[in-house]
Amino acid sequence: MRRFTPDSTRAQIEAIMVGFGADAHTVRICTEVMYATDLSGIDSHGISMLPIYLREIAAGTTDPRALPEITRSAGAFSLIDGHQGFGHTAAHLGMSEAIAKARELGVGLGSVGRANHFGAAGYYARMAAEAGLMGIALCSTREALQTPTGSRHPLMGTNPLAFAAPVTGEEPIVVDMASSVVPLNKVKVYGLKGEPLPADWVVDDTGRVESDAAVAHAGLYSHEDRFGLLPIGGRGTLGGGHKGYALATMIQLLSAAIPGADQPGSRTGFHDVGYFFLAIDTELINPGVADDYAKELRDTLRGLDPVDPDRPVQVAGDPETRERAEREARGIPLADTLVDQLRGVCAETGAEFLLREQA
Repeated sequence: MRRFTPDSTRAQIEAIMVGFGADAHTVRICTEVMYATDLSGIDSHGISMLPIYLREIAAGTTDPRALPEITRSAGAFSLIDGHQGFGHTAAHLGMSEAIAKARELGVGLGSVGRANHFGAAGYYARMAAEAGLMGIALCSTREALQTPTGSRHPLMGTNPLAFAAPVTGEEPIVVDMASSVVPLNKVKVYGLKGEPLPADWVVDDTGRVESDAAVAHAGLYSHEDRFGLLPIGGRGTLGGGHKGYALATMIQLLSAAIPGADQPGSRTGFHDVGYFFLAIDTELINPGVADDYAKELRDTLRGLDPVDPDRPVQVAGDPETRERAEREARGIPLADTLVDQLRGVCAETGAEFLLREQA
């Protein structure tokens, strides 16, 4: 797979966002979120989303000129209307409000409705950690993608969860995960690369595992209810699949019930996605404790005796930290199929094609 310079990848995202007709604030936030995601190795939620966003704009489900609005703010919470714009901007405002409330009151909640896809949940949890706070980010998702335990057909979304905690003098601990075994866009990445799915991720309506990434991705997007992502834990209850399904249910309620967003399983048109952001100022609650505790815990976990000496025990966030360093030095890998799609997006939006291969 060819690698492209980080600077040109960021510039390409920015140029396409301008081509979409977004204002300067939206361009800045969306570019930063997508670029940080690609640099961290989360290829499913960065620049590869731009062709999908173009289709959503054309379908009228995303308004590139819309700006989020705080509609109610009292005590420790803020309620935000995304106005059907880019989710990244609404999410950034939601976590920013949660952080501001937490600094004043110890905890802060940002609840967002009438929103779209916001990229990687971990970015927003990390916002809190970089501000010295613990942060949680959750969201509902647009389509019926995850097959509930015991069901033939999907209903729930991938419903991601992210958590971040600051660590004294170091990078934060960052958890970022879907409640399904993988997010939909990870299946997309394997399809773009022309590779089979490496594990039991997708099942059809008979419970059979589908390993062909192209077939699985097309089936998940087809709205025919024949294919679904498995919940964390896999099929049935013996491996704990019911726990992943329960986690998805909790995330759906926290994300969508509070702002009054849609039930899961939308098929056509705009689907109201909801977000939940929580920030906790541990220094205001119990000064001088939590950050040092996080450092000691991470050091202890990293110091465990590994099964394979060549594969040391890692802590949530370690792979992304390592990937950022590597990609800053060696460039960002992009599949040829995606590069061709981005050329098409540039042609359609009038944006200049700016991607440059790493020397």
